[in-house]
Amino acid sequence: MRFFSTLIASFLGTLFGLGLLFVFGLLFVFALASTSEQPPAIRTGSIIVAELSGTYPEMVSGDPVAQAFGGEPSVDLHDLTRAFRMAAADDRIDGVWLRFGDLQTSWASLEAIRRGIEAVRDSGKTVIASSDLYYMGEDELYLASAADSIHLDPESLFEFNGFALQVAFYDRLFEKVGINAQAVRAGRFKSAVEPYTQEAMSAENRAQLQALADGIEGTFVEAIAASRGLSPDAVRALARQGSVLTARQAADAGLIDRLAYRDQVSEAFGDDPRTVSLSQYARSSPSAAGIRSGSEGEIAVVHAIGAILPGDTDGPFGTGELGVSAKRFQEAMSRAREDDDVDAVVVRIDSPGGYAAAADAMLREINRTLEVKPVLVSMGSMAASGGYWIAAPADTIVAESLTITGSIGVFGLLMDVSTLVEEHVGITFDEVKTAPSADMMSGLRPLTASEENALEAMIDQTYERFLELVAEGRGMSVADVDAVAQGRVWTGRDALGAGLVDVLGGLDTAVELAADRAGLAAGTYRVSELPRPRTFVERLTESMEARVVARTPSVSDLLPRPLASAVAALRVFGQMPSGAVHARIPFVIEYR
Repeated sequence: MRFFSTLIASFLGTLFGLGLLFVFGLLFVFALASTSEQPPAIRTGSIIVAELSGTYPEMVSGDPVAQAFGGEPSVDLHDLTRAFRMAAADDRIDGVWLRFGDLQTSWASLEAIRRGIEAVRDSGKTVIASSDLYYMGEDELYLASAADSIHLDPESLFEFNGFALQVAFYDRLFEKVGINAQAVRAGRFKSAVEPYTQEAMSAENRAQLQALADGIEGTFVEAIAASRGLSPDAVRALARQGSVLTARQAADAGLIDRLAYRDQVSEAFGDDPRTVSLSQYARSSPSAAGIRSGSEGEIAVVHAIGAILPGDTDGPFGTGELGVSAKRFQEAMSRAREDDDVDAVVVRIDSPGGYAAAADAMLREINRTLEVKPVLVSMGSMAASGGYWIAAPADTIVAESLTITGSIGVFGLLMDVSTLVEEHVGITFDEVKTAPSADMMSGLRPLTASEENALEAMIDQTYERFLELVAEGRGMSVADVDAVAQGRVWTGRDALGAGLVDVLGGLDTAVELAADRAGLAAGTYRVSELPRPRTFVERLTESMEARVVARTPSVSDLLPRPLASAVAALRVFGQMPSGAVHARIPFVIEYR
């Protein structure tokens, strides 16, 4: 009997192994075929069709297998903006047709994209905007207003009713199910723990989030007013009315130029325009577009994307899962520092922060690099808390005006689930221990007063360390840093006024400043990027189960965004050591 069971098991195992080999073989052939594609041939008089929708992450691997099977976008934020800069300089390109879907990217990213569109328009090429979704909201209008003209189908919806930010709170839920969230924080504005301990925003949190919303509205209103020939007061009045909800009303208000169907919009480029998709055009050579580069020097861009985690646990680019591995960041900085061909380093940060100890280890690598070559920071959508921790010592900090930054504060969060597991689930625990507090991090009992005091002392010590490193890096007194710290988040524009940021601009601005600091003239240097994104097959091989879970829809995918963002934050907390001190924002700030 055992013989037959062993035979069957061996047979099934062999089939499974052959199946895996077949799948990996197909993936390899697909990847090989895709990577052998030649850059597209761009003909004179071409029109770029830019279908703008969804998200534009900071970095994608470019792996065709990840794009086909892993849901990775074909272009990232920097591919997109570089393509627009190339189009502006390319004599073969006559115009760009912006066709919008449902954009879901950050406002800081929208700023970078809008500058690219403006560059094309300012070069004298025709730029026309329309919608493939029969809908346009504030996000899409912000970009479309940089075009020469905006066209919408007559029955399209048009959302123009201001901005709202919602945060979900779980205190009542936790009370019902038997979870006691115990939190300690340093900083009056450090609202990271509020969703788990309160039923509504604190006055401080409400004030800082209102300031963020007002900052976005201000930038939006300025752009629309200037582009559409309206006064800022008139734009604000339209949003306050909340009645501009159709394309016809938008046309009457002067927010768009024309009610037209897709075929009528196409006629603006001639009877039979030569078109090339933006994703195809992004694969063409910058030199062919007329953009000079050289080999006299090199600027290394080191990416820090996502929540800051210990070890080697970073997630796939573009998925929003997990975050930046401290170990991989250290390796990338070491490589840039020790490479004699690299003249300066730009650290590109798009992170809400994370594990304070991991951020401090990353800071160490930046300080070591500063001893031998210039290091500048470019902030993306968010460089807050631990993200600002690693930015503080840089020679120059560059941020978008709508980057979310600051949040100089720390917190600790422990979940006591004893009531849940004992009274609601029916599991009981017993133990022996050698010291009274040996089980304080177990989550199976509340903290005692003395344990809570010890945790507070640890949090306060970390906060003092945070203040000191910012003061040293920014050339400020600890008292001055404390005045703009306290866990408060700022827009990049407000952070500039508070002394936390030096220059407003994008990654291209930071690279240009780095080249200037290294004594490199424009067009004489190349740009490299680190660390190299792992391919789909590499990630699958490293941890097949984890990657399958990451790409499989979960309950959180069905939740409203404020709920889903908090659930995702708790998943990240689960990757941290028990009792870890956090320097991060635990929810995603989204405006609609």
